[in-house]
Amino acid sequence: MWVKDPASEHVLNPRSGKATVYVVNVGDRDIQIGSHFHLADVNEDLLFFTDLDAATAAEAVLTDSRRTRSEQIAAARALAYDRSKTPGRAPWGYRLDVAPGDSMRFSPENAPSDAIEVVPIGGERRVPGLRKDKQAGYAELD
Repeated sequence: MWVKDPASEHVLNPRSGKATVYVVNVGDRDIQIGSHFHLADVNEDLLFFTDLDAATAAEAVLTDSRRTRSEQIAAARALAYDRSKTPGRAPWGYRLDVAPGDSMRFSPENAPSDAIEVVPIGGERRVPGLRKDKQAGYAELD
């Protein structure tokens, strides 16, 4: 980052509105998320949890040998936080709390993830269509 005045203070991600989520990857390969990607629009194989107990329960379901893999995934999805439009509740309207240009990778082997801090998407709070299966244009986040 180039800063004209090194003595000045620059806030990249504000403290207000931060949330903590846990992520479980039910897919068969790593999934990487960029710094400014709307979390509600990421790959459907990533499940979000707002508390560690639910994420741990999902991981237990995913390793239950009495269920088929599709039954395991369905049961884990039932425990995950709904990605539907719920303003003010992660992951809707949130992005990763990482520096611009950075990313995080979520592996199926590391489930649930450590606590991941996320921040509200700023600016005009609109997200362009980022996926082929989503309607083009902008989604209002509020």
